[in-house]
Amino acid sequence: MLKSTSRPLVKALRGIMLCSILGASIHALANDQQSQHYQIAAGQLGQTLSNFAMQSGIALSFDPTLTQGLNSKGLNGQYNLQQGFNELLKGTQLHLVKRSDGSWTIEKKTQIKTTTSSHQSNDIAVLPTLTVNSQQSATTENTQSFATQNATVFRGISRLKDIPQPVTVITRDYMDTRGLLDLHAVMQNTPGVNVDYTDSERVNYYSRGHQIDVLQIDGLTMSQDGSLFIQPDTAVLDRIEILRGASGSLRGAGNPSAAVNMVRKRPTKDFQSNLEFSVGSWDRRRVSADVSTPLNSSGSVRARVIGVIDDKEFFQKARTEKKDVLYAVIEADLTNKTTATLSFQHTDIDATGAWGNLPSNFDGSSLNLARNTYLGTDWNQWNRYNQQTYFALEHHFDNDWKINLDASHIKQRMKQDNDYGFLQSYFTRSSSTNPYLFTVTTSAYDGGKRDQDNINLSANGSYSLFGRQHEALIGGEWRRIKEVGSKGYYNINKLTNVDIRTWDPSNSYPQPTYADITSGTAYQAADSHTTQKAIYARTRVSITDPLNLLLGGRLNWWEYDRLGSTNSDYKVSQEFTPFVGLTYDITPEVTAYTSYTSIFSPQQAYNSSGELLKPVRGKDYELGLKSSWLNDQLNASLSLFNIENEGKAIDDLSSSNPCTPYYTSGYCKIADGLTKSKGWEIEVAGKITANWQIMASYTNTHTKYVKDSSSANQGQPLRSIDPRHIGNLFSSYKFSSGIFDGLTIGAGLQARSDSYVTSGTVTARQGGYTVYNAMLGYEFTPNLSARFNFNNIFDKVYYAKYGATGINDYYGDPRNLNFTVQVKF
Repeated sequence: MLKSTSRPLVKALRGIMLCSILGASIHALANDQQSQHYQIAAGQLGQTLSNFAMQSGIALSFDPTLTQGLNSKGLNGQYNLQQGFNELLKGTQLHLVKRSDGSWTIEKKTQIKTTTSSHQSNDIAVLPTLTVNSQQSATTENTQSFATQNATVFRGISRLKDIPQPVTVITRDYMDTRGLLDLHAVMQNTPGVNVDYTDSERVNYYSRGHQIDVLQIDGLTMSQDGSLFIQPDTAVLDRIEILRGASGSLRGAGNPSAAVNMVRKRPTKDFQSNLEFSVGSWDRRRVSADVSTPLNSSGSVRARVIGVIDDKEFFQKARTEKKDVLYAVIEADLTNKTTATLSFQHTDIDATGAWGNLPSNFDGSSLNLARNTYLGTDWNQWNRYNQQTYFALEHHFDNDWKINLDASHIKQRMKQDNDYGFLQSYFTRSSSTNPYLFTVTTSAYDGGKRDQDNINLSANGSYSLFGRQHEALIGGEWRRIKEVGSKGYYNINKLTNVDIRTWDPSNSYPQPTYADITSGTAYQAADSHTTQKAIYARTRVSITDPLNLLLGGRLNWWEYDRLGSTNSDYKVSQEFTPFVGLTYDITPEVTAYTSYTSIFSPQQAYNSSGELLKPVRGKDYELGLKSSWLNDQLNASLSLFNIENEGKAIDDLSSSNPCTPYYTSGYCKIADGLTKSKGWEIEVAGKITANWQIMASYTNTHTKYVKDSSSANQGQPLRSIDPRHIGNLFSSYKFSSGIFDGLTIGAGLQARSDSYVTSGTVTARQGGYTVYNAMLGYEFTPNLSARFNFNNIFDKVYYAKYGATGINDYYGDPRNLNFTVQVKF
């Protein structure tokens, strides 16, 4: 249940709600007369209008048939909003019209408005309305689309067609329609991604056989390791961009899997606000408020505040989670060419234990325990908070170049209770004949501390060479992670011969006292510092109108220092990761691409001479097609990939065992491992008609060990638990006339092929499965709507994570329902 007396963010959220109501009542739009400099190239009228709307920061939508066949001379000078549109529309029979909700449209001058309804005629022969997003060209909020044409994951704003790697953008509208409330829910519906549950609190993502270890907020990398990280809440996000394949030319160290960039909402020049109230299965209660407003009459200074309270239980017994989120951002146009942004986000979570995975039988088969079984206690706790302060400065020069400075500080902590924010019970097998008998102990840790600092400075623009215009990007970044090792106790209050079939999380195991905790075995993890520096550059050379060559590279310095130890220290200097790509516009709708990208991953391993091994190096070859249809409202892509990862540390069987003084057990290492990953994927996203949307994908991935220290691994998949075939589908239809006017229906599925896990001589298997989902929404008025989201509607029983031995089985969510009401002011 929601609490209002002991949680300070609850009080803050009340303030946000009050501000949204008061702001809606008193706000007067006054930024239409703000003048600024525009430089928009001549071209097709529809495109120049879109570019002007993007630069001016307004929400514009219009029927693209109105501008078909018309051209514009563009703009170059100082204009306010009305002056700019008047100049672009000069000589046409079109004019600018402001809607009642603050957005804009283009209409014929002779057109007579006969209705103020928000619904359009339901005619599938009419092309979808062209919607131009507000604030910046990659923004997806208010576009009411599952698709977008631009992304920032490639640094700077790029067309998806200009990026010679597959890119998926999860838009704001898709997250809202699906009711996706945090990152792991989004990633479950992302093409080619397998979600790996260590438990519900520690979730890892894999693509193409490798872990996704590049996670970013607003383009700056953040650490997702260990027990301090909190899955980001989507309420603060405008979109999530996923670039699949190696990203070393722009991201530095990592795996050839994917890079995930979460882009948060920014303030709007016009006032907008909304409240959302949700209830759902397992006693979920959620409230969110989002208020964006100009702070002066011109809109040159604007702010946005978002707050979330999310209290829920789980389908397992005795498990609860309480989450509060507060995000505040202010943006100021210091001049008509310079904008500064400052934001702060605090996420706070109180969770009972998550380390309650279930055991399998000795032969790897399921024990068929009830899905609500929780091997933990109701006093378990995993309470922590994450904070991020972010600053950005952007300046546009007169020569079409701009410079960006981005910086952030991230703090991740456990919330201390008697010095221990982490208090968990553990189960280990106590019998070799009875699979239900276990020993229970407790561990208590303070969780340590993690601080991350990021700075990125870049410049991008165009240049002329050989009579053609080209684009360039140069930059440098610095990142440091300082970790204070966790300390605490384990082996606390051992309880033996526990039969898990009769386990009661509330009564079977009493909570240890402080004296009990300190009588356990002491533990102290080492402190560490990780520093990464780099300079990078990329250019897009226009060889001919349809053919473009992309060349880039990154020079990296990477250093790991484990305090108090020299054997574990590691340094990489001047590691170069190149990038080469080609794009060719076959038609205005279809672009072909190919690319080569490299990446490196440091490894802390020693050879027999005591030398640290060189980093693992990955090579990623991509080939594909990207297309956009129906006036860029529907995207489709096909990609093929081939990845090699070489130089992984494997045992040197000719060395001594143990390899002292570097290892207390085991052989020395050699950099001779080799893995391969190849496959193909197809994706479709966007509007088929004005009212019908779809997002669908299929991925086929084949991975294997080519060379490994274990001969049994050779020829086997890198991760046999990852299904070879992954399919996702969701489609929605919004009625806009007749008796169903305002109704939206949607349905979809998540399909996974069979998989297996082997440990020694034991193999566990899971057959392929499909989970079906649905939604039902209704728009009562433009400012009031409601939505039902049904998940796993046929109550499919499956494991989201499982193992051959040990305690690794984690059930996927049973059938559940979430009901949301949204009110706009």
